[in-house]
Amino acid sequence: MPKLVDHHTRWSGLEIPLSQDNPAEIGILGVPFDNAVSWRGGTRHAPERIRSLTPHLANTTEEGIPLKIRVNDYGDVEPDLNWERYFGAVEAQAAKIISSRHRLAFFLGGDHSVGIPLFKAFARNFSGPVGYIQFDSHADLADNFEGHPWSHANTARRNIEQSNLSPNHIAFVGLRSFLKEEMDYYAAHPGIGWHTARDIYRRGIETIAHEVVEQLKDVEAVYMSLDIDGIDPSCTPGTGTPEHGGPATRECLEFLRIIFAGLPIKAMDIVEVSPPLDISDITSLAALKVMYEVFGFVQTLKTT
Repeated sequence: MPKLVDHHTRWSGLEIPLSQDNPAEIGILGVPFDNAVSWRGGTRHAPERIRSLTPHLANTTEEGIPLKIRVNDYGDVEPDLNWERYFGAVEAQAAKIISSRHRLAFFLGGDHSVGIPLFKAFARNFSGPVGYIQFDSHADLADNFEGHPWSHANTARRNIEQSNLSPNHIAFVGLRSFLKEEMDYYAAHPGIGWHTARDIYRRGIETIAHEVVEQLKDVEAVYMSLDIDGIDPSCTPGTGTPEHGGPATRECLEFLRIIFAGLPIKAMDIVEVSPPLDISDITSLAALKVMYEVFGFVQTLKTT
C-alpha cells in the first residue's frame, strides 16, 4: 500500500471520515508531482493550495443549489525521487479509490504526466471499452519528448496504449498548439475527436460538447482530464505552458455540464495548476470552482 500524506482539510462541510462501509460520493486524491514538466514547474504545490481555499468558496453551485454531496479526501501520494516507483504508488492508490463505491474519483495534480498512472488505474478497473476526454491546449501525443516517454507531453500517447481505449473513443477539446508528430498521429487516426479552440469560438461549446457525447456514447466509463492551460490564460495565468486564444472558464463549465449529463464520467483530474506562477490565486480558485460545479453535477445526477 503506498504511503499517503495526511491532510486536515475542509471541503466546506462536505468531508466525512474515511469509511468503507459508508463511502462518500466523491473520493479525492492529490498527486503533487512536477518532475515531468518541459518548462516551468510549481504544480506540486497545487493540491495543498486548492484545498486551502475551500473555506473561502461558497458551499453552493453557481445556480444557488446547496452542496450536500459527501467527500472523502485521501490526502496526497507521498513524494518519491524514484519516478517509476512513484508512478507505481499513484496507480495503486488511484486503483483503490476508483474501485471503491464513489460515484466519482477526483484527482488533483501535479503536472499532466500524473495522468499516465491515473488513467492506467482507471482503464484496468473496467472490462469494457472506456473513453478519454482531454480539455487542453496541447494534445500530449508525443511518443517521446525531451528524452522521456513519461513527459507531460506524452500523457495521451501513453493512455492510448491501454487495450480498452480506442483512438475512436478519445476526444481533445481546446487544442491550439501542436507538434508535427501529433498532427501526423491524428492524420493516421482520424476517428479521434479533434476540437480546436477556434472550433469552439466559431461553432460554440455546446455543439462541441454534444459531439463528444455522441462520439463516446457507447463506452462503459469515461475519464475526464482537465489541463488548466486548456482555459485561456486570461482566466488561468498560473500554469507552466500558457497558450493564448483559448476558451474561457465559462465555456469550460458549460462543456463539463453537458458531458456529465450525457456520459458515464467515473474519474476526473485537474492538472497543471502552478500556485507559484499564479496571481491572487486566480488559477487555483478556477480549479476549485470547477470542482464545486462538478460536485453539483454529480449531486444532481444522483437525485434525478
